[in-house]
Amino acid sequence: MSQFLMGLGFDLGTPWGIFWVCTAWTFLAVTVIWFIGLFQGNHSMMDGYYGFGYAIPVWIAYGLVRPTSLTAGIVLLMASLHGCRLGFYLSKRWYGYRNTTGGDARYLGFTKRLSPGYWWKSFFVVMEPQAIVIALIGLPAVWAMIAITPATEAASPIGCLTALGMLVFGIGYYFETVADGQLQAFKADPANKGRYLRTGVWTHTRHPNYFGNATVWWGIYLTAVSANPGIWWTIVGPIFNTIMLTSVLGRAFQDKFMGSRPAYQKVIAETNGFLPFLKTRR
Repeated sequence: MSQFLMGLGFDLGTPWGIFWVCTAWTFLAVTVIWFIGLFQGNHSMMDGYYGFGYAIPVWIAYGLVRPTSLTAGIVLLMASLHGCRLGFYLSKRWYGYRNTTGGDARYLGFTKRLSPGYWWKSFFVVMEPQAIVIALIGLPAVWAMIAITPATEAASPIGCLTALGMLVFGIGYYFETVADGQLQAFKADPANKGRYLRTGVWTHTRHPNYFGNATVWWGIYLTAVSANPGIWWTIVGPIFNTIMLTSVLGRAFQDKFMGSRPAYQKVIAETNGFLPFLKTRR
């Protein structure tokens, strides 16, 4: 495999060369899904890959570098847990949409909104931006495989920052896992149609799943940088993810999409949009 990649022009002897291999995989995978989606009539299949898209580049980096540091192994486990959990959850949801409505309503909307010319507009507007998102958010995990070595770990031994990163990851993983599980069970009950989940981790925040996702990546970042402060710049990943989940898509999109509904306006008035704390009354 290494010979094949070097034959394609990738320099596996440098950290950036390995990073570009991981990034190239993401763009290749998304492009293949784009091509398949043209025959399916929409690109909701992307949801089935999205979660796994964060784990696979980390696995590729691990396979090429074979890091032996404990911290790199911890980050590998974190990225695998998060990516596979999210991947299986979104794959199951996508499969359900395929059997009922033909696909996720968002992607069906893109098909109508971007026509005519959907075949090429979907490439630039719907699909490839997601490859950029995956590559950016996943920076700390991929670079942990590339840049954490026994030498950097010895210079910055496992300590409070590593423990803090693991704790933050654990909190985020709890919230995203429980939130998705509770929502899935809530939607499965026909009696809840037209209602909004207000119990469990959904009691004080409208989006505990987004809070959990953002927190997971802050935990991964803190753990990675604890063993190699030189990759501090990968903070771009969790910052970008937090902004996306709070101000661009995520919370902002969902609240705007459902904000005109009277029942949801009541939810907005009584809960926080992101942090899972009791809302301050005015």
